[in-house]
Amino acid sequence: MCSSDLLELLVVIVVLSIAAGLIVVRGTPGDSNYLESDAKKLAQLLRIAQQESLLKSKDIRFVAGDEGYAFEEFTGSRWVPVTTEPLLRPRQWDNGPFKVTLINEGLENRFLTLESQTGLKRQAIVLQRNEVQVVLESQASGVFKVGKPIRVLNRNNQNP
Repeated sequence: MCSSDLLELLVVIVVLSIAAGLIVVRGTPGDSNYLESDAKKLAQLLRIAQQESLLKSKDIRFVAGDEGYAFEEFTGSRWVPVTTEPLLRPRQWDNGPFKVTLINEGLENRFLTLESQTGLKRQAIVLQRNEVQVVLESQASGVFKVGKPIRVLNRNNQNP
């Protein structure tokens, strides 16, 4: 083998190494991907809960914490987990834990009520992991729209 063949082989190896490195960096899930994935799944489940509420003419509420979330229905005189629809069973976040904030009409709340009539309330769910957050906002149709992941400043790490 002559030196020009070795040089060509070395160039090919370098180019392939750079390409492989880019694929690994782009393909590695980060906080944005994790949040967006769980937010999209949650938006679908919220829609199912709204349909269940509409079909059964009952209020269903969404409660969430750092580790997971649940859908509850008002039965008798108390809120209990939904058992009539298997998709609305209590769940863990797939990529959690997350910091979860539930907002109803601009105020932070412990739960969101998914009423049998859509579009009555402005509601939002904020999912945050490290310094990235995603917001799900209710639309006039009652459907929750998933926003793009954004970076937020962590107040504990700010310099004076």
